[in-house]
Amino acid sequence: MRAFLWSAVFLLVSGWLVAQDFDWKGDGSSLLTKCSLAVRIFDSEKLSSADAVDGTFCVGYISGIHDADYMVQMLEEHEKITLMKHACPPSKASTAQAVRIVVKYLRDNPERLHLPASVLVTDAVRSSFPCK
Repeated sequence: MRAFLWSAVFLLVSGWLVAQDFDWKGDGSSLLTKCSLAVRIFDSEKLSSADAVDGTFCVGYISGIHDADYMVQMLEEHEKITLMKHACPPSKASTAQAVRIVVKYLRDNPERLHLPASVLVTDAVRSSFPCK
């Protein structure tokens, strides 16, 4: 329970720090902009420092959503409850692959770009890597 509380505090502080970035709206449009830059980084394109930071933000954001999903899975196992459906990516799936999956999902579903980025990341990864 203590680890859960520390995680919650971390997420709140992280959210506050993200709010300081004025071009981050927390929606799919903002995420698509930043993650498109991350894909360019993975493709070895040279970017400005500001764009590189924005691309790196995407990588951290998606990693954080994955970690939160994993934390909930572990909590569910421990408490023997089910709170939600989860993504089950293979152990060899890379962060770059997850970013590309999210970018493809966002581009294929422009009508959903107004939704919270966290929901869209979860939906994208879950649809590509459903648990069996």
